[in-house]
Amino acid sequence: MSIFWFAVKFISRDMKFKKFTTALTILAVASGVAALIALRIISIGARVAVSNIIEGLFSGELVVYGEGLCDIPETAVNDLSRILGVEKVIPVVWTLGYTKGSLAFIFGIRAEDLKYVVSSVVDGRGFYANESRVCLVEESFAEENGIKPGDWIIVKPQIGSSDYFFRVVGVVSIGIKIQGMLGRGAYLVVPMREAQEILGKEGYVSMILIKTKDKDKSVENVRRAILAEYPSAQVYCREELLSGVSKILGVIDGLLFAVAIIGVTVAIFSTSNTIMSSVREHAREIAILRSIGAKASDVALVFMLEAFIFGLLGGVIGAGLGLIGANAARKLVESAGLFKIPLIITPEVIATGVISAVVVSVASSIYPVFKAVKVKPIEVLKNE
Repeated sequence: MSIFWFAVKFISRDMKFKKFTTALTILAVASGVAALIALRIISIGARVAVSNIIEGLFSGELVVYGEGLCDIPETAVNDLSRILGVEKVIPVVWTLGYTKGSLAFIFGIRAEDLKYVVSSVVDGRGFYANESRVCLVEESFAEENGIKPGDWIIVKPQIGSSDYFFRVVGVVSIGIKIQGMLGRGAYLVVPMREAQEILGKEGYVSMILIKTKDKDKSVENVRRAILAEYPSAQVYCREELLSGVSKILGVIDGLLFAVAIIGVTVAIFSTSNTIMSSVREHAREIAILRSIGAKASDVALVFMLEAFIFGLLGGVIGAGLGLIGANAARKLVESAGLFKIPLIITPEVIATGVISAVVVSVASSIYPVFKAVKVKPIEVLKNE
């Protein structure tokens, strides 16, 4: 225990007289840890955000597309409804336009299917089957532009020169979002017939969402049945899309990890250099310790404990900087009009960062410690 307290006092004095070097070493460790933690938090948040986008975009387990943008005949809805294992068929027409100077994502939905698209009604109501020239506006866009039920908005389609006037009957939270995939904009839900009119595609829909009765067993059977009836259709499973996105995010994780490794490498060299300098500067003290009976393990403890303290302080500071950096990066992505990344902080991520800092610091001190225990007291004291 006496050698431990001696090591603590030795390190305290050393850090006190070498404040600048100590600060740089701790900062190097902290920067590596901060990069590791921030990138990991962003990675976790991005996975959750993308999964939410896909689950919101595809309200069913299967999504059926045609060969073009809007070329699936409405008659296919009845045919698909008769397939064994199908619980609900939801036809959707979607197109792009402009309203109030912003890009507008326009979804045409049957009144009976609104519950699969609208998460909740914030103000007003949904539309009815017999209504025309009415729309629902997504809550964030409505708030930004002061839109409320009863107001009229003008929608200009990307295709065609005619403007369309819609009366807002509800401000809603929309689940079927593609925010971040095509950019930021307004989300409007209109009766399906009117979306078809805007596109000039009466009797056709853009895609069909299919909910199955048994999500685990029926999906593949339903998929095969759809392809048997419509061989040219493009049928996607939501789980396949999630798996594909996960693979892409895995590659991005690898690139981000490589960036973080650069910071960790800097921390390794910085800590190793600092401990090596300390060994050289205290060669006399090491020689005296060895000459009065101190063991090699006692000398090693002093310098490894110093590296441990550098790692611990750098890890704690780096964890704080990592949280700040992750939050800043998240806001930057959001302000750029991309998807919103939730700030998900788990104890495991923080603990991994701090423990990594300690392990890396102690490991980087192995060579300097080896040189320290090889100091020969007689030679050092002779030179003195």
